[in-house]
Amino acid sequence: MTAPQTAGGSTSRLRPEELAEILDRLPAGVVVVDRHRAVRYANTAAQRHLHPARIRIGEALPDIAADPSLEELTEQLFRQRLLGDESVRIGDETFAVAGAVDRNEELASLVIEDVTTGVRRRRSEEDFAVNASHEILGPVAAIAGAAQVLQGGAKDDPQARDRFLTHISDASDRLTSIATALLVLARAESGLGGPRLELVPVRPILEDVGRGMDDVTVTCAEKFGVLADADLFRQAVTMLVENARRHSKEGVGITVSDAGQMVAVDVIDRGAGILPENLERVTERFFSGGGRDSGGYGIGLSIAVRAAEALGGALELASDRTGTRARLKLPSARLL
Repeated sequence: MTAPQTAGGSTSRLRPEELAEILDRLPAGVVVVDRHRAVRYANTAAQRHLHPARIRIGEALPDIAADPSLEELTEQLFRQRLLGDESVRIGDETFAVAGAVDRNEELASLVIEDVTTGVRRRRSEEDFAVNASHEILGPVAAIAGAAQVLQGGAKDDPQARDRFLTHISDASDRLTSIATALLVLARAESGLGGPRLELVPVRPILEDVGRGMDDVTVTCAEKFGVLADADLFRQAVTMLVENARRHSKEGVGITVSDAGQMVAVDVIDRGAGILPENLERVTERFFSGGGRDSGGYGIGLSIAVRAAEALGGALELASDRTGTRARLKLPSARLL
């Protein structure tokens, strides 16, 4: 890079204090170490990224729980003379670390950039793709099955035709609801905008979810309302009910109660319960650790807990040998 020229043609240079002021304004951390691994310079962003550890001039880089460690990266940098965007985990945050050695191989500069937001966004996009493909499979299979039966001759039987057309209509509505809810959830988790919150009456949503399910009972007063996105709320409840039905021996009950500033929607099954060692893990996607009377847990609970968090609420699980209670808590918006 050619140094800037003054009006008289001579080369101008930044004074050390001017260079330090510029580096201190950068969002990326900059650390300079010598061949003895002693810190010669660190800007404000570097101190912030490595907090609460302290970077001290003249001392080695702080020994923090990083993977890989800064010491390992420094050794690698002096060997290779160049370091390109190594991914480093420090606690819950992710940093990209690059670096270069000066021409005399006496000093090495590390540039530390916080990429946590981008990593989380990519992870959210990957999760959305998995969740979407898994959840839409059921309705799509129902539509395909009904269409195949109609093509096989059921279309000539008025009663059968009407029944399978109803199946197709219901599955299409379910598919639309799933797609809408997952899109809202994906936007919220990727930081592109939270769900649109509005006053949502609870009872109509619960009755809609339980419609056509003889083994599901709903107990909910008319007064209850929540501040939520209706599609995301419906999807969370649907996931909880479908999961409970798979594991219940005596039907599923849905009850609603006040919980301070929140409304608690309890989905209760009468299955074998969840093993204590698995209770904290059943919301992990695709986790299946046994202890239930049939099958695994799929991703229903994973979506439900993420939907609850996106709506400013929480999902709480309690279980014993008589069954399991999934409590969905959302901000209250009582109806007058």
